[in-house]
Amino acid sequence: MHNWPPTIPLSAVWLAVFLLILSCPPAAIADNNLLRYRSMSFTNLSIDQGLSQVSGNAILQDSKGFIWIGTQDGLNRFDGYHIKIFRHDKDQPESLGRDFVSALAEDEKGHIWIGTRGRGLDEYNPLTEKFRHHQIIHGAKGRGSASDVKKLLIRQQRVFIGTLQGLYYLDMADNLIREVRIPGLQINRSTIHDLIAMPAGDILVSTDWGLFSLDPVSLQLEQHYLDITARYGLATHALFLDSKKRLWISTARNGVLLVDIDSKELLRRFEHQADDADSLRFWDALDFVEDLWGNVWIGSSGGLNLYLDKSARMITLADSRRRPSGIHDHSIQALYSDRDRNIWIGTNVGGVSRLSPYLARFSKIIPANDLGTPDKRLLDMAKTPDGTLFVATGNGLTRRKADETRFTLIPTVDHQSLEAKTTAYGLFISRDGTLWVGSSTGLRRLPPGADVLEAPELTSSYYFIKILEDDDGYLWLGRPTELLKYDPRDRKIAARLSISHAYGLLQLDSSSLLVGGLGGIHLIDIGSTTIVDTLDGDDRGFNSVTFLYQARDGSIWVGTQGDGLFRMTLGPGNTFKQAELTFYSMHQGLASNAIGAITESADGRIWFTTTRSITSLNPANGAIQNYSDKDGAFSEGYYIGAGIQDDEGLIYFGGVNGMSVFSPDWIVDDPVTPEVIFSALRLDNLPMEAGAPSSPLTKPLAYTKHLVIEPRWSSITIEFRSNNFSSPEMVRYAYKIEGVDKDWVETTARERSANYSNLPPGNYRFLVKASNPDGRWSITPSILSLDILPHWYQTWWGWLLIFLLLFSMIYAFIRWRMGSIMRQNVELENRVSARTKALTEANQLLAHLARTDTLTGMLNRRAFIELFQQTLSKGGKCTQCSLALLDIDLFKSFNDDHGHDCGDAVLREMAGILRNNLRENDIVARWGGEEFIILLPDTVQSDAADIMTRLCQAVAEHRFNWQKKHLSITITAGLGQCDCSQPLEQCLKPVDEALYKGKQQGRNQLVFAEA
Repeated sequence: MHNWPPTIPLSAVWLAVFLLILSCPPAAIADNNLLRYRSMSFTNLSIDQGLSQVSGNAILQDSKGFIWIGTQDGLNRFDGYHIKIFRHDKDQPESLGRDFVSALAEDEKGHIWIGTRGRGLDEYNPLTEKFRHHQIIHGAKGRGSASDVKKLLIRQQRVFIGTLQGLYYLDMADNLIREVRIPGLQINRSTIHDLIAMPAGDILVSTDWGLFSLDPVSLQLEQHYLDITARYGLATHALFLDSKKRLWISTARNGVLLVDIDSKELLRRFEHQADDADSLRFWDALDFVEDLWGNVWIGSSGGLNLYLDKSARMITLADSRRRPSGIHDHSIQALYSDRDRNIWIGTNVGGVSRLSPYLARFSKIIPANDLGTPDKRLLDMAKTPDGTLFVATGNGLTRRKADETRFTLIPTVDHQSLEAKTTAYGLFISRDGTLWVGSSTGLRRLPPGADVLEAPELTSSYYFIKILEDDDGYLWLGRPTELLKYDPRDRKIAARLSISHAYGLLQLDSSSLLVGGLGGIHLIDIGSTTIVDTLDGDDRGFNSVTFLYQARDGSIWVGTQGDGLFRMTLGPGNTFKQAELTFYSMHQGLASNAIGAITESADGRIWFTTTRSITSLNPANGAIQNYSDKDGAFSEGYYIGAGIQDDEGLIYFGGVNGMSVFSPDWIVDDPVTPEVIFSALRLDNLPMEAGAPSSPLTKPLAYTKHLVIEPRWSSITIEFRSNNFSSPEMVRYAYKIEGVDKDWVETTARERSANYSNLPPGNYRFLVKASNPDGRWSITPSILSLDILPHWYQTWWGWLLIFLLLFSMIYAFIRWRMGSIMRQNVELENRVSARTKALTEANQLLAHLARTDTLTGMLNRRAFIELFQQTLSKGGKCTQCSLALLDIDLFKSFNDDHGHDCGDAVLREMAGILRNNLRENDIVARWGGEEFIILLPDTVQSDAADIMTRLCQAVAEHRFNWQKKHLSITITAGLGQCDCSQPLEQCLKPVDEALYKGKQQGRNQLVFAEA
């Protein structure tokens, strides 16, 4: 049972059209479908494929297409390729409440509601990938309590919860759980076995006390169908409402009831009958589901039944104990039909089996399974008008009568046991009903109604592959070494023809036989057993012929060992002259050039086998379609000559691992186009999880439509999947980024990802589409918007900043360069200035040295002479000055008595006294020896006399030490007047005379010069 998701994809519309086309198959096809259903192959999902545990308690497909499977050890999410497991973690309060999952449902927001055994109700938010626990009754825990959930149903924003101890509901408005009281059961709560929504909007509740109708809004309960259920013990279990508004009710121990909900009449009761293998497998059913043809699947602890609605017939589908490709466990726990109408079967210990009934194109029949032997070879087959099927196998001749489901071995007269087996190769039923068997021990016959093969009539070390009866009752026997004409009436060989590998036999008319063998095709005259004409294979492009078949339009189709298939139109009179050949090989699309057997369907298509496929060819347009193991055929290949078509249009092909049986009407293209879901994101090959610190995902990628990628990521890998569960490994994908990829990039199911590196910043659209195994592509691709953020240097302000930075760098460089040049200039100028200064200083030093007395540091005679005239004529104005000339008294005595060093010291002391006692503008110089000359500018003689008198007194009073001796000196000076009109010599002469006069008068005195 399942709840439909809130939205229906566009692919479902195509499926609905497809169902309408298939809704009214012919009666013959209905019978063929019985075989089709019985031999359908299931795909298993169990521990080896990643399932958390072998049980399949509950199954659900969510709105994103994921398949959820509840087991006894965890919740599983399957995307067609990988399984993600959710389990309880006691250290994680937001993990699954308990690992034993018993019920599943989805609300309108896409939240998954999980019913557990003993822990109540959990709510899973797919956007946060976290669980929230809802306690049904506080304190109620463990199995057998109200926290032991059996069924969930969501209606009117309420989650209805069926438990082992009554019915409850959770109101999504306040997240509170409340009990729904069932009338008459206030004391003893009943187990709620099932909940289903009815067309009128009410909910039908299945309990140990019958069926109740529940109004999901008012919560009013009313008992329904009491008159029916009371007859069969009252207690009800699983419920199902099919597309014809028939209610399927499983009773506790009294079978399944089929009720019309409009008339409320019991239509039929299905019971378990131990002696009927096709009856209900157990007395009660655990779940129901309806397939696309309106057939109802019924699962119970005893197995899986299928009710074929059009024929009103119940059949049993074998599990893997009897058929390896069957259901993987006989105990069925859950049934589910997804949006694409795939059937999912949860079992007790075999995991989950699944199949697509409308894509069950080929049935597999393996007689070896019935015989219990490993040799599965099926070399030829023949079918009688009454429906008995004979099969030539490596174990001998086997038979399955029309009213039987198993093959049995036909013993031989000489070897009664299977251990002494005789391999059967070619089979043929003659007009009298005799089955002829070309075996490894010779040609044998099985008369009509016989159960034992007769002894060999023709013994040979070479087996007979092809057998044909002509109009005269002769058998033509093709084997590797020759062609024999055999008379079965007198059991003698009538003729032999040396045609090697005579595997292709075809009677054209009553007198002509075509024989295909090694190297060519021969036209045989039946009466004379002579070769009339030969089509040489070397001349016409083929070598060894394996099969000949004449179509309804008269054309002959020829299978070859390595040159493919060709169509031959004979010339006039059925001769090879002007024969036209049209070849089809791997160049035209065949899976292999080795052909096994050929036949024609009612629509004119040619069907044939190769070593790798069953193939159809439309002669009208040359269209070729290969079918392999993905379609239910055998990929290991098929044998030469192993092919027939019965009166009902069923085609049988024998191969290495058994027999493929199908009706061409079963072969339809898959109408469902896959939808693509984005599944994972990797940046720089690092997986990104939603909500992780470095991840751009705020929710899982499957729920994301827009991605913003930071510039630090250089590589983007996007993984994707489809919601195709029929053959997910055969789905092809194509993707592109608009503006980046010119064309679609195709990839396989094994490489479901796209990688892009160093995408320029900008806004992109990443598109992905998928095709189903029949090549039908998605109508609308899935789109993921990408915003690749730029690095700061790739933004306009970054470019502006870079421009400004470059401009600043250039400007700084220019400034630096100019500054460097300026610094060089300044340095050069400084060097020049320094050198100039040094030169100036040197010149000044030289000038100073030239103008300075080195002993006393005073001006020398030369300097005084230069300054004298400048001072007197300062400013162009003639001024009057005083001029004095002084001499140290008795200076010679200092040199004589104390040495010349003492004399030098006296001169230096004298210079110091002069500096300290003269005015700043007075000019004093050492005139020579112990004589000093003084120019007193702008000074009249009277003022000059006062200055000189104080000077003489200061000299006389000065004392200085020389070698611990106190010494003193005196001076004698002459003083006179001078002006600019008088040269120095003229001014100095009277002053010098006055000095001389003072020395004569006793020294230590100031003498005025005479005017």
